Amino acid sequence: MDVQSIHQRTIIVTGANKGIGYAIVEKLLQSANSYNIILTSRDPNLGQEAVKKLGSTQTQTSSLLTYHQLDVNDDKSIQGLIDWLNKDKLRVDVLVNNAGVMIPVANLEQRRKTIQTNYTSLVNLTEKLLPVLTEDAKIINISSILGSFSCISPSLKKELEKPNLTEKELQQIAANIEDYLKDFKGSFEGSYCASKALVNAYTRWVLTQKLKPTQQCFSLAPGWCQTELGGKEAPLPVEAGADTPVYLIELPFKNHPELNGMFLEKRQVIPF
Repeated sequence: MDVQSIHQRTIIVTGANKGIGYAIVEKLLQSANSYNIILTSRDPNLGQEAVKKLGSTQTQTSSLLTYHQLDVNDDKSIQGLIDWLNKDKLRVDVLVNNAGVMIPVANLEQRRKTIQTNYTSLVNLTEKLLPVLTEDAKIINISSILGSFSCISPSLKKELEKPNLTEKELQQIAANIEDYLKDFKGSFEGSYCASKALVNAYTRWVLTQKLKPTQQCFSLAPGWCQTELGGKEAPLPVEAGADTPVYLIELPFKNHPELNGMFLEKRQVIPF
């Protein structure tokens, strides 16, 4: 029997072998709702270990958990996921773009990797998956409070605050991001802040225009959590970072105009 006929909603979570992605999957497995959850990771060994661990701890779940390798920076890996979905005739109800990197003090090559992984590859994956989304699908982009426009350089803020920012303009900004980091004065790595601000702008101005009227997208700040990226000194447990993503997943699959395309934290819309 087709797996999607049993499990009403299919959810893909990227970068889910650890951290907030893992916590999202764990929380979904604990839900009263039944899902078909696809946990993905760049490293198949780490991903399969995560699935095995979740399978041994979440024994009461009614959801189905499967694994598929996905390196968001690799087009062949992305196509492999799409081919697998099509082979099994699966359509995606929720895409959680969680995979990302943060390098505290980055050189030029590392800054480019940060923009590539956190923004460019997120856009590439999302748009390649658009044809396999269901009619009322949700896309949830994990951003950061550091991606708030108040946290980025003045020159980048000026560009991203332009009304009706176009896809082409956003692509040009991302391609020339080094120019917009020259006046960055924050205490965090500027490329990380910029990458998340680009995700917010993409969600708000571009993705909302690409989706069907019945589909929705959100960008959210999970909070400063005790993950590998956040560090042990973070004030929130990793489980707290999963709260808003799972809240959005479990909202009724109908139009929420007050949330669509918005930036959220702690289940509330916050300013970009």
